[in-house]
Amino acid sequence: MTLFLVFISCKNVTNKETEQVQIVVDSTGLKIETVEKNSGNLRLTSFLENPIDLQDFKSKKKQSLSTVMNGKEYYLNPKINDSILYLYSFLPNVPFQSKIEQLEIVVFKYGKNKHSWEDNTEILIELNVKAQDINLGKANLVGLSKTELESEFGTEYLTFDNAIVYSNKNRVLIVEFSDSKIKSYNYIKLNTEKIDKDLIGQIIK
Repeated sequence: MTLFLVFISCKNVTNKETEQVQIVVDSTGLKIETVEKNSGNLRLTSFLENPIDLQDFKSKKKQSLSTVMNGKEYYLNPKINDSILYLYSFLPNVPFQSKIEQLEIVVFKYGKNKHSWEDNTEILIELNVKAQDINLGKANLVGLSKTELESEFGTEYLTFDNAIVYSNKNRVLIVEFSDSKIKSYNYIKLNTEKIDKDLIGQIIK
């Protein structure tokens, strides 16, 4: 009887990608606990938490044009004394690229290595991508269709002109389209978790 109940319960969830089933057996018999989860949202949350391995990406690029820059009002700004923002500019790594669009990364740096290329303490603040780059790994989004993006990250987003905006906590992914293909995107860590159209308008203007 117990095996039959387990079989029926498992059969009912085989067609649900978003459902996780835990089976716990204790002294009172068989208990079946289910936890609903949205796999698309989990992939989005994971991406917004860490879209690239920054140090690995930099090691593949070897070096870039680096510039100290002023922070923008909406940037995450950890309260650390003697800190700076660096802008890294990279050429994309993609064969037969007809138009070269530099990939830009803004990082928050502090401490003794803040002027060094190799700095494991630096914090990714912004990722601005306008071209494909195989070194981006899972963040190589340019050229994907809107359908492919929604399949990966879900359909819960803000719509803004030719852009859609995904967010989680203080992280946003602003994706711009041209002919239903991703033209460019901007990933930013913000100083607020209040994400609305006024803030997005300020960022993309």
